[in-house]
Amino acid sequence: MTQPSAFNIAFLKNVLEDATAPDALWNSRSLSLAATGGKNAYLVRDIIKGKSINPTLDTLVGLAKALEMDISQMIPAGASVMQRTGGRQADDTLTVVGAVAAGVWREQTDWGPEDCYTIEVGPNLYPGSERLALRMEGFSMDKIIPPGSDLECLRVAYGYVEPQPGDIVIVQRNRHDLQELTCKRLDHDGQNFVLRAESSRAEFQEPIVIGRPDENHVGDHDTTIIAIVLRAHQSLYRRGR
Repeated sequence: MTQPSAFNIAFLKNVLEDATAPDALWNSRSLSLAATGGKNAYLVRDIIKGKSINPTLDTLVGLAKALEMDISQMIPAGASVMQRTGGRQADDTLTVVGAVAAGVWREQTDWGPEDCYTIEVGPNLYPGSERLALRMEGFSMDKIIPPGSDLECLRVAYGYVEPQPGDIVIVQRNRHDLQELTCKRLDHDGQNFVLRAESSRAEFQEPIVIGRPDENHVGDHDTTIIAIVLRAHQSLYRRGR
């Protein structure tokens, strides 16, 4: 969900950095879980690191409640935030904020503002959900998604949708202090969830096993499905990049 530019994301970052300082009551994970009812352990980290720049009103309400703040303290005077209304996004666009590798695990890095760009995606067909956009790099899904395509994705961290075998998914792996992403087709071999490539290249044919499912989680403790790919948009020409 987009927000008016009047909202001061830097102010919110400062609030969260203070709330999760080393000597504070909260850490990033515990505050995220408290603010989202246990649905998203990475909310605070993503806002502080700039991966989430579009907090919705219900996100801010959850943070304010956890921090025992009035919502007016969370939003500086003159700022406004869009509520989830179950209808169209304000402008039916998304900002591409990073890249995901198809074929290999790639360290998740933040794009600077000068590298981000906006794509037209149409209305949100899943009311109450959050979308994000990533640029595809690599060839392990090139039978259906050419490298360089922009992926319109639906977050699963907020509990609005559940990934199912057959979905194309964005998967996050935590390794020590690194976070890595990849894009694959989700499958199930009867015991475990697996990730499969759809590539014209032989080197990408080996499936990746990500663990047994349970009612609250898909994958093992270090690997999590964070989004389902809805569409791939291919831009043939783009100014400013």
